[in-house]
Amino acid sequence: MLVKPGQIQKVANMFMNAVHEDEIDLINELYEKLKVGDLDEADKLMDELLVDLEDHFSMEEELMKEADFFGYPMHKAEHDNMRKDFKKVYDEWKKEKSPRKVMTFLEEKLVPWLKLHVAQWDSVTAMHIGD
Repeated sequence: MLVKPGQIQKVANMFMNAVHEDEIDLINELYEKLKVGDLDEADKLMDELLVDLEDHFSMEEELMKEADFFGYPMHKAEHDNMRKDFKKVYDEWKKEKSPRKVMTFLEEKLVPWLKLHVAQWDSVTAMHIGD
């Protein structure tokens, strides 16, 4: 398991917490499939994670706009950077199917980013938009 329950901070919005928990489950499942070399299942999970990240970010961005959240431009910029970073890894995966590259990205980039992003941005956003 790459991300243990409780390693991602809870925020003041139950819907956002549920999205984060589902995403953590997906990341852990992908990581385990990569670890054991199940490339077919990992490929499906990479497709699912690409869609999941976009849904997650788009949902938050819509909530921020509706609530006229002051930090929207900076928060969205963080999402846009991760969209770009994940898409690069995703495209490389589709060409090379290298489990190690994706595992390294998950370990060193996505999971640390998610922990920090939730603590810095999602927690403030959730307090602004409420439950």
